[in-house]
Amino acid sequence: MALKELLDRIQTLDTKKKVVLLLLTVVSIASVILLIVWAQSPTYQVLYSNLQPEDAGMIVQKLRDMKIPYKTTATGIMVPAERVYDLRLQLASMGLPQGGGVGFEIFDKTGLGTTEFVQKINLRRALQGELARTIRSLQEVKDCRVHLTIPERSIFSASEERPKASVLLKLQPGVSLTKKQVQGIIHLVSSSVEGLVPENVTVIDSRGNVLSSPSGESALLTTTQLEYQRSIEKDIEKRVIGILTPVVGRDRVRAKASVNVDFTRVEETKELFDPDSQVVRSEQKHLESRTTSTPSGVPGVKSNIPGKTQAIGSTQSGVTKQTETVNYEISKVRSHVIRPTGVIKRVTVAVLVDGIYKKDEKTGKMVYTPRTEEELKTYEELVKKAIGFSSERSDEVKVVSMPFKVEEEQVYTDSTGRYDRYLIPAVRYATILILSLLAFLFLIRPLMKYLKSTPAPVSPGYGPAATAEIESSARELKKLPSSDEIKEWAKDNPQQAAHLIKKWIQGG
Repeated sequence: MALKELLDRIQTLDTKKKVVLLLLTVVSIASVILLIVWAQSPTYQVLYSNLQPEDAGMIVQKLRDMKIPYKTTATGIMVPAERVYDLRLQLASMGLPQGGGVGFEIFDKTGLGTTEFVQKINLRRALQGELARTIRSLQEVKDCRVHLTIPERSIFSASEERPKASVLLKLQPGVSLTKKQVQGIIHLVSSSVEGLVPENVTVIDSRGNVLSSPSGESALLTTTQLEYQRSIEKDIEKRVIGILTPVVGRDRVRAKASVNVDFTRVEETKELFDPDSQVVRSEQKHLESRTTSTPSGVPGVKSNIPGKTQAIGSTQSGVTKQTETVNYEISKVRSHVIRPTGVIKRVTVAVLVDGIYKKDEKTGKMVYTPRTEEELKTYEELVKKAIGFSSERSDEVKVVSMPFKVEEEQVYTDSTGRYDRYLIPAVRYATILILSLLAFLFLIRPLMKYLKSTPAPVSPGYGPAATAEIESSARELKKLPSSDEIKEWAKDNPQQAAHLIKKWIQGG
């Protein structure tokens, strides 16, 4: 019944209104279809970005073979959001992406007619590709290229030329490599190529800055010294903040430390003798005693005549000899002293403490009040105890109270975050709702009012001018049917009512 009334209503419309109704119907149906298609279209998310041309081509071919919809942009390949992680696992099982360049898979397709020269070139390409892939796996490295120069060996050459390597790094935005990381890349490359020494490896970034430095113990020691010094400074800062935070409050204290460290290495050998401390090492005594007798008489003829007895006397003599040898050992001390490196010579600490904020009863604003001198003195004593203050080293500690300026932190949301799967559909359906509401208010509703409107009846006694005026007035009155509303309108618009009555009289 309602459909029949609607068709009868349409039949009573004039041609102009029928055309408008037809256009309105077509536009409404098309809009609904477009909104439904747009709402059901998949949300695309980045599958891989910043790919090498070789990897991008192979991934696109695999997606075509798997009949998966995709979009290519200037920075990467996009696929439906619900298939991103599944596709990454599937492509990873296929060895994609390979990381640009070719690796040892180049030898998977070798023919019998491959010459030795081609084999050597392929080996060099494989080494370059594998090294680039390994270096590219570092989190800080966005892209990498490796160039190797491997000289030919000759039995007729007396001097042997060593291989050389160059590494070009494209780092992630806002990221820099430390000296240890650069040294790690150098040793990685030098250890992967036979005969390549770290001194012949050059590492540069995409801006042309040379990152590699002369390797050796002195360069490595300098890096270690700086890191050791910085670790001491951080430890002191952490101690200061930890001792003052319970007193002044969280995030209301800042500390910076500067440490002067002596890295001089001293080796000293000493040998000390003590003359007052003597020890008998050995003692030897020798005693010799000897006695001899000497004959005595009157010399002459009588004493030498045979048969003639003559009294002969003798004289005895003795010799005594004593030798004693004593060896003494003087005590001595021999020491080999190696003074430790990294001795702290001086510590300087600057501490900034926020003040106290109190609300002003008159203005209602927070008023800053700095810390008192007694409080700052107490904080200074606490800091000195925490860092092991030494006046012999001329250490210095300064504590100052100043207001902190708190800035609002900006929260950045990654476009590939976990909230995209909920945010993008919500925005899409909200957009559909808003567009539908605007279309109803500014398009469908005015047209429906226009279709429902009927022309004002023309009285037979009125002339053409009066008829036109009545129609104009009817539009102004917006089809006011009741006499009370006409009277109200005449009261609010007396000049227009008088003009209309005058026209009616003239027209009659």
